[in-house]
Amino acid sequence: MAAATRQEPWNRVRIPQAGNSSTLTVPDPSATLDLCTAAVLKGCHLVTKSLKSQTLDVEVDVLCSVLYSNHNRLSRHKPHLALRQVEQCLKRLKNMNLEGSIEDLSQLLSANETQSGATKNCAVPSQPVVEVVLMKVLGGCKLLLRLLDCCCKAFRLTVKHLGLQEFIILNLVMIGLVSRLWVLHKELLRRLISLYEPLLGLRQEVSRIQSMPYFKDFSFPSNVTDFLGPPYIELFKEKTPAAFATKGVTKLLNKLFLVKEQLPKSNEDTLDRISKISEQRKSNLQSGVDLGQPVRMSKKTRNEKPSGFDVRAFCTRLRNKAAQETSPEFKCSQSKFKTSKLSSQKLRRAPWANNIVQRIRMTKTFAQLSEEIQTAVVLCRSRRLKAQAAYLGSKLLKSNRLRHVEAQGYR
Repeated sequence: MAAATRQEPWNRVRIPQAGNSSTLTVPDPSATLDLCTAAVLKGCHLVTKSLKSQTLDVEVDVLCSVLYSNHNRLSRHKPHLALRQVEQCLKRLKNMNLEGSIEDLSQLLSANETQSGATKNCAVPSQPVVEVVLMKVLGGCKLLLRLLDCCCKAFRLTVKHLGLQEFIILNLVMIGLVSRLWVLHKELLRRLISLYEPLLGLRQEVSRIQSMPYFKDFSFPSNVTDFLGPPYIELFKEKTPAAFATKGVTKLLNKLFLVKEQLPKSNEDTLDRISKISEQRKSNLQSGVDLGQPVRMSKKTRNEKPSGFDVRAFCTRLRNKAAQETSPEFKCSQSKFKTSKLSSQKLRRAPWANNIVQRIRMTKTFAQLSEEIQTAVVLCRSRRLKAQAAYLGSKLLKSNRLRHVEAQGYR
């Protein structure tokens, strides 16, 4: 089945152009031909406008930059791989040269508008030219359906990954990016489908004038919706799919983006405390010395007493250093230094730290372990222990991953 699909002419990336003449001269065009020409010209303008959209180009550039910048750390993540599939579909759509073929067809049709009204001759594109554009429209519709399916898959996986509370900002950017790509390409698919019917009517009119079939072993479908099949029906059905809610994602987003009035009292207290701290820091910065301006220092007077620190002491070489090191007084001072260092290390382990260590040792599940590590991270941040908070934060990520594995029944 897959081999048969690959051999279909609409599934080719590059369809060769016909080598014969591209236009036919019709001495007295019928009203049906004029209507088909006008409808095809209007549809070509709409499709070209969608393909040349500046918004679409910006979204594609953002997608490529996100994939490039996060390749090393997210190369094995499922949302990243799904975005790779979206990028592959976009590259294939660009390599099809659908935009160039539709522009050439619209130029051939618009050449009749520049002619004077006295001449009754009308130049229309030949049957091979129309069939090549028809084949590219069919392939573009199939490819856009696949692209929309990949966007939905990437959206689901990103929302699921958001529940792990990892790379929150990046996941939100990816969700918005995939949603906008889905909307833009769905509109492009709708315009391609509306272009197919008048283009098929133009092919029939041109074949009556001069029959030159280009694809002899392929019959063009009369209805493009039957050709696209169930994916098209599921995409454009009136009933929208039910919104899937991953456990914990809604709670996380509400916690991040709720308005201050909707927050509980505890969160309001934390916000007030943060605002007070920021105001104190601003006042301290304003009252401090500006480093960009020179500071006038008062010169020393004769009556001022010299300080006990002298730089020249570092320039003099120590004499009898070996004797000092072997003396019992030096050994005693060295032992006192070691004991003071050990006592300082013991003082670093505060009672609250011992309490956290004991509570972490008593945990039996990864859910309990994540809660204890989270409280430890909060305490370290409140006491400005940045290194300890960063270390515990990395351990919290690993514990959260194992917690989700444990929730699925694995031990």
